[in-house]
Amino acid sequence: MKYLMIEPEVKAIAPNIALMKWARYCEMHNYEYQYVRGHLKPDIQPDKMLMSCIFSTYSEKYENTINFYRKLFPDVPLIVGGAFPSLNPKWFTVRWWRTLKNGSKELYLHRGLYSALDNLSPKYNVTITSQSILPYHTEKIVLYTSRGCPNNCGYCAVPRLEGDMKSLKSISHMLQTAKNEMPEANSVVLYDNNFTEQEYFDKIIDELVEFGLPVDIHGLHVDSFTEHQAKRLSELKWVGQSKSGSPYIRFSFDKMKYAENIERALRLTAKHKIRATFFCYLLFNFTDSPDDFWRKVVKTQEMVNRVGKSIVLFPQRYEPLNALKRDSYVGPKWTAEMVKGLVRLCRYTRGFMSISPSGNMFRWIGYSKEEFINKIIKIGQGANIEKFQGDIIYELYS
Repeated sequence: MKYLMIEPEVKAIAPNIALMKWARYCEMHNYEYQYVRGHLKPDIQPDKMLMSCIFSTYSEKYENTINFYRKLFPDVPLIVGGAFPSLNPKWFTVRWWRTLKNGSKELYLHRGLYSALDNLSPKYNVTITSQSILPYHTEKIVLYTSRGCPNNCGYCAVPRLEGDMKSLKSISHMLQTAKNEMPEANSVVLYDNNFTEQEYFDKIIDELVEFGLPVDIHGLHVDSFTEHQAKRLSELKWVGQSKSGSPYIRFSFDKMKYAENIERALRLTAKHKIRATFFCYLLFNFTDSPDDFWRKVVKTQEMVNRVGKSIVLFPQRYEPLNALKRDSYVGPKWTAEMVKGLVRLCRYTRGFMSISPSGNMFRWIGYSKEEFINKIIKIGQGANIEKFQGDIIYELYS
């Protein structure tokens, strides 16, 4: 059996984890395979083709990639998985529905997770045939210790894609495999959706501490964050304590009701001297309003003033789960000018809003809700953003 694994050429920090696991699967079963990125003729005549499509906003790139390989191998089954086909199968079936001469379908969809791959270590040193000019960060060991999430947030695809929490009991075999296959690796990135709900939290922390590399955990949730977890996390090296990235402990402030628990988590990270900056994703353009965004920033400043520890906010623009283009959706309580203005404003601070006890961020975004909204409208309408700079940019990065 010969497998062709296809990764569309989109921006990514690392190879596709699902395809890396398929490479491991093929290796274990002595199947011949080739992993390709972008549009190119492979070195094998495949029996099956596998492709992963994550974000629906890359739909045009996906369509071009599927058509390229369908034309190259018109009689070979192509199986497409990932978030996009799981959430929006109709987009695929209306385009590729024919039956091939050999009786197989033009395109097969796999929806959700594939259980046969769950416990496999990704093949970190997989050879990728590529003409891409978009580089990977090959020094990062990327993996999951859990899938799913017990929360059912309306803006999140995870419950629909992965279901309830499923926790790995151990990741030591993955870490050791990665070390053997990536001897120059300098950090570990956990893509868990909600690491605070990991059933074997202490065991995983023990393994990470023993492994010794700095860690970046992308999914922690303030509602379930405990003092015990804060104490254990303080034992970790965090990415940014070396030269491998930014030292962030990542939460989210997507709902105002999280405010009390955000402050509690902030106090716990300060109490246990976690050597990472407190970081919050800040959703906007969903069911919220510009007023809500302003209130969250003010609430964050109040927490910082009480605790004496800074918070970095990272505003994230909401996109519908089936959006086919980036940056086109405008929430019901926003206008296109407001969204565009806020996005442009954030770009000038490299995407971040650093909320410190000095309160400098308000010199940048405005000292009142009215001033803030007026600024983002004007910037969204094309006003020269430079006039809002002054010496604020210097203060942010000094």
